[in-house]
Amino acid sequence: MRRNRAALSSAPTGAGTRESEISTLDQQGNNFDFLRLFLAFLVIYSHGCVLATGSYSREPLFWLTHGQVTCGDIAVDAFFIISGFLITASFERSRTLLSYFKKRVFRIYPAFIVVNLLCALCVLPLSGGSFLERSAGVNLLDFILQTARLREFHYVHAFAGNVYPGGINGSVWTIFYEFFCYIALALLGLSGILRANRVLLGILAATIVVSLLFAYNHWTLAKHFARFLPLFMAGVVFYRFRQRIPLRTSWMICALLLLALAARLPYGLPLALPLAGAYLIFAVAFHPHIRLHRIGRFGDFSYGTYLYAYPIQQLIMHWIGRPISPLLLFALAASSTLCIAVCSWYGVERWFLHRSHGSSKAVLPLLCTEAPEPERILP
Repeated sequence: MRRNRAALSSAPTGAGTRESEISTLDQQGNNFDFLRLFLAFLVIYSHGCVLATGSYSREPLFWLTHGQVTCGDIAVDAFFIISGFLITASFERSRTLLSYFKKRVFRIYPAFIVVNLLCALCVLPLSGGSFLERSAGVNLLDFILQTARLREFHYVHAFAGNVYPGGINGSVWTIFYEFFCYIALALLGLSGILRANRVLLGILAATIVVSLLFAYNHWTLAKHFARFLPLFMAGVVFYRFRQRIPLRTSWMICALLLLALAARLPYGLPLALPLAGAYLIFAVAFHPHIRLHRIGRFGDFSYGTYLYAYPIQQLIMHWIGRPISPLLLFALAASSTLCIAVCSWYGVERWFLHRSHGSSKAVLPLLCTEAPEPERILP
């Protein structure tokens, strides 16, 4: 197989078989753009089932797993696994702590601020909702504080006539936990733990155990941290061990079967996703015979798709005024959301992303001094 920077480095391993390593991050040679956009559309479909009918009963994975998990849950978990991998690469390529956080802030905040503004100024009035407080000053302060915290602003009575009333943007709650993971990764890097692979393995194992304990005991306090940290850490560990991980089709099949079995067992997914799920994701991302990397040549529309889909779905249901087929809602919402995501990319995200790689004064040098490379990352 041809070897170059845009493909997996491969080596023959006897009897006509080939073994590849997960060892390249070149954006033109992997399938991360496709995976992130696919996962964003999977979230649209999953949310569409409940927004169109009022329940998840028609969501395939929900009834296959007896209500344990939905397609949207799996998609969000996969986002965190991919993010752990790519953000670790970004950290190691950043010259300074300041440049690392500059890239993270410029990637997350601009599009988030814009979608929150549009929801407050356009979607909320159209939904028939109102702010929680009547004082304009309090409303503005709440909007600023919640947006700074990567949260949705407070409101009431939104989409009261919809099949699933009350929510304007039910997707953005995960962004806060994504940014928390960025901070946690910086602490690991500055402490030197990010280079201690055995310690990272121990941390991954500990977070998986904690996640299982939360699931088993149904603890609610900090449950989202317990859910997302092992997934993000799995991405970190896979990045650190990327030169040692063989890419084999047989392992991909085993990982898929293990995930299918885990989805049928109580508390099986918190154990299987950070291991089998992560392997399957990165195997698809770097498999030499899965060539989907050209999908991102026009831009990365996955973050905008994730941010705008939910309010668009709610608006569609508001205008239709009755339950519809989830597939019909998906078709209507996916096409319109993608159009807005394209506008978000070219009008907001790309503009700030280019500026996030500008020069900055040296403040706390990081693990390596490579010049940072352009990246397209969805949380």
